[in-house]
Parts: sequence; C-alpha cells; structure tokens
Amino acid sequence: MKKLVFFVILFLMSFSVALSSMDAQSIGYKPSCDTSKTTVCTIEIWLAHKHKKNNREIRKFLKSKNLKVLRHTIQYWKPKGGHPPTNIAIGSLVSAKDARLMIDIALQYNDKIDGLILRPLNPPNYVAIATSAWDEQSEILITSEDLIKLRDPKLTTEEFQALYAELTNELENVKKGAKFY
Repeated sequence: MKKLVFFVILFLMSFSVALSSMDAQSIGYKPSCDTSKTTVCTIEIWLAHKHKKNNREIRKFLKSKNLKVLRHTIQYWKPKGGHPPTNIAIGSLVSAKDARLMIDIALQYNDKIDGLILRPLNPPNYVAIATSAWDEQSEILITSEDLIKLRDPKLTTEEFQALYAELTNELENVKKGAKFY
C-alpha cells in the first residue's frame, strides 16, 4: 500500500513538474547554455579551504563534463572558517543524470548532503553546492535515505524532480501561498 501511495504521489508531482517546465517555456525562458550537452548552465560551489590545492584539478574535471567554469564558479572557505554548508540547490530543469553528477561532486568535495534548497528560489538550469545564499527557511533537511532515493539511477528526470519537490514540501508550500523572494 505504501508503494502505491508513493507512486501516486510521484505521478502527481511529475505532472506538476511538467507544468512548471511548461510554465518556464511559456514565459519565454531560454537556457543560457546548450542543454544537449548539459542541463546545468550555471554551477556555483563553495568548498572547504583544504580543497584549494586541488583547484586546477576540480576545474578541469568540471570542464570535462561540459560545465561552464568561470573565475568564481568555485569559491573556498577561509582557512579557519569551519565547514561549508552541507546542502545543494538543483534547478527544476536539471536532468536526473546531471543532478546525480552534481550530488556525487558535492559528496566527494563537501563530505555530505543533508539539506535541499527550495527550487523556486533558483533559475531552472542552476546548481549550487554548499550555498549560504539563502536563509534557514529556504533549506529543507533530508535524511541519508532521502539522498539514496535521489541518487537512484532508475529515476527519470521527471521522477527525480518530483521527488526533489516532495522532499522539500514544495507543492505544500505553494498550496499554502508561500511567497518566494
């Protein structure tokens, strides 16, 4: 019974994700990159200072994945600044494959992910790893089990985005009339 309810929720949420993708297209949204290569047009990463020595290697890796790497794409915490936030923001038009890659990068360079940033706060083809740009109400804590579900390679883009929306209670917040900045 739980599986049936889960799949019904996923179906309904994927329908709402499809609508949000159509909304983006209907208002004239055009991605700023060639989405046939990657659905991530903008990526921002904040890493612990210990990774600064690997800057060239990290940039080269990102470029090998067709990600646009600008001077400020990767920023480093101050040497005694503590650990960067352990969250990730994934835009509503990022494919499941690209999102899993972003999650893998976050886990490799930022140790863990225990928070998701609400999608309506960010552009559709955007990813931020370890962002401190938003307040506490913009970040929804998740469990390691939730992260395992998001990393499931069987998820289609629609299923991934629906699960992300479910984990952040996005639909519930929209129903309540929550305002996003």
